[in-house]
Amino acid sequence: AAMAASSNPGREDKDAGNAHFKNGEFLKAAASYTKAIKADPSNHVYYSNRAQAFLRLNKVTRALEDADKCIELSPDFVKGYHRKALALAALDRKEEAAELALVACEMDPTSRELVQLGVSIKGRGFVNEVAERRKAKKAEAGEEHGQAAAGDGANCAPAVPKPASPALPQSGAAKGAPTKALADLDSEEFATEIVRLTLGDLLKDKTIEGRVYTQPPQPHSKTRDKKKKKGKGTGDDAPLGIMQISKAFESPETLAQCIPAVRTHVQQFGAQAAVIAVLKSKVACPQVWLGKGASWKFDEGCEGIFMQLEHPKGRAMWFTHIEDRETLKVGETVQLDPEAFALLPKLFQ
Repeated sequence: AAMAASSNPGREDKDAGNAHFKNGEFLKAAASYTKAIKADPSNHVYYSNRAQAFLRLNKVTRALEDADKCIELSPDFVKGYHRKALALAALDRKEEAAELALVACEMDPTSRELVQLGVSIKGRGFVNEVAERRKAKKAEAGEEHGQAAAGDGANCAPAVPKPASPALPQSGAAKGAPTKALADLDSEEFATEIVRLTLGDLLKDKTIEGRVYTQPPQPHSKTRDKKKKKGKGTGDDAPLGIMQISKAFESPETLAQCIPAVRTHVQQFGAQAAVIAVLKSKVACPQVWLGKGASWKFDEGCEGIFMQLEHPKGRAMWFTHIEDRETLKVGETVQLDPEAFALLPKLFQ
């Protein structure tokens, strides 16, 4: 134990700080992180963690100082930029915060938290700016992918995929630029794209319907090679599948009816991954947030978006808090344990 402590100075204090933070003891957490920093002033993670604690304590200036130090020590550590953007936003320096969030999104294209932070600062326009910057950096040639709508689908009828209008929010400047096909994304990237799409819909329509988004299968390699030789993209072979499940969470009966329909859709679509997105206020069953104690950090009556990622190798779960129902101000995103909070059972057997 002594050798471990000497090879990782400050590790025990950092772990203690993490435990305090998890329990909502932010002042104790900051004190523990300070001890860790004294043990190893060159460890950027310690500054990042203390910045987060200071943000919870509303000590914004000190949080900004720690975020700057974290970035100085490790310019590639994305969380440092995230902490700094939060601090700048709290200081009402929103333009700086939004630009920093954009830079961080370029560094980590799979970060849902960064996209949601940018939307909370700048509104829907941030979603389009992220899309433009990402497209500008893509080297692969290809046509923009489409999405397949599922009709009204109120009774959980599976969608019939077909190419349609662009799936994600676009701007005129970005139109026609090269983009990565949906089928080529890994599961984390796919989930991030669905976050962007869902937030865009929320800000545009003031609500979202419960949906299952399915990632299309990889096209056959021979077909893809032929298209590339002809200078065509492969995205038109791989539309986004959308299944409406707006009534699924009304009762145990509707949920029980919907589960096999969703699994059939995922199987018939040949999906690589699926993301369930639904507003908390539209979930009457199962109310997975009840009786969870410290695992659920928000009020039981709060609003937000549940996002559940399913793929053959695993699953993940997030909740994005909507701080103000009138203005749709997007707040914190937290990762949840899918074993405790999943709205639907495993979709991939």
